[in-house]
Amino acid sequence: MKKLTLALFIGISVSTFFSCKKKSTTEPTASTPSSTASDASASNELDRVYSDIETVYNSQQYQDTTVNPNARTTAAILPCGIVSLNKRNFTITYGGVNCGSRVLSGSIAVTLIKGNLFSDSGAVLKIVYNNYQVLYYANNQSITYNGTSYVTNATGGALLTLFTGALNVKLSHRVRANLALTYDTTGKGNANVTRAWNVFRLNTYTNTNGSATGITLTITGDTSIAANTYITGTATYSSASEYGISRDGYNFVCNLTTPFYWANCGTDYSGPYILQHGQLDYSMDLSKSVLAAYATSGKWSAIAGYDYVSATQYNFIGSCSANGYKICDSLFKNNTVVLSASSFQPY
Repeated sequence: MKKLTLALFIGISVSTFFSCKKKSTTEPTASTPSSTASDASASNELDRVYSDIETVYNSQQYQDTTVNPNARTTAAILPCGIVSLNKRNFTITYGGVNCGSRVLSGSIAVTLIKGNLFSDSGAVLKIVYNNYQVLYYANNQSITYNGTSYVTNATGGALLTLFTGALNVKLSHRVRANLALTYDTTGKGNANVTRAWNVFRLNTYTNTNGSATGITLTITGDTSIAANTYITGTATYSSASEYGISRDGYNFVCNLTTPFYWANCGTDYSGPYILQHGQLDYSMDLSKSVLAAYATSGKWSAIAGYDYVSATQYNFIGSCSANGYKICDSLFKNNTVVLSASSFQPY
């Protein structure tokens, strides 16, 4: 069971790219000067939280508590948080714990508000962020989360069935969140801006052939935003995964033009799990920014599945040999491109 759970989260961890960010060899932090990178860091931290929650749900300690009221009610399941178990609910407390390059504090309360088990079809988790703060050692800057998210098991079933040899396994989790993110970009412990964020994601796990090599993960933007309703002068966003206000105060939308798709390219459950294709577009409304006279909107795109050839050549292959993204940056003045550039970014 431990081996399967470990393998499961090796697979789940690849979903940390599903955010408005440029993938790099190091995690972006709040010190990154651009609003896009700072928002990327914020989104990445949400993925870390969901991974912690999944770890608890797949732990033996959680299973023991759901069937035995007298089982131990606290557990050190996570490397960077203390878990308090209460039958089918739990709280993760991060008491200023040192977690690598980050210090975590605050808490996250997870309650099963629908269904007897999260594996039930239609079961819903309610996740409440109570001053959950991520403080970065490098610059003493932080992001603090408050608000609520919900995760619905749209298909029913447990993620561990991906590893049982069953055929045609398909599990879908729908994520909704309404959060307030407070940024401290001063490095002095001062919370200087608070921004509203909304999240709409659909995570689909499959294993068609019942073997280790059959495991895949697809992440899709799960709502639409009509033309001109959030960013002036733009078309409809049909697969939006996140929208809100950036650290710098600009309206933004993350649109998954093509869903991100990972597949197991190894011979056993440990992978590697390779991101083979997908495209994320991060669009910003610059109409009220200092750039407004020059550019009214901007778009940053990450297109997965590329292979590096040279500094000026990288080809789309969309297979297990993919090793990076084609990054495209564009500025627009009333829908006319005024600046564009592209580059290669390794996974």
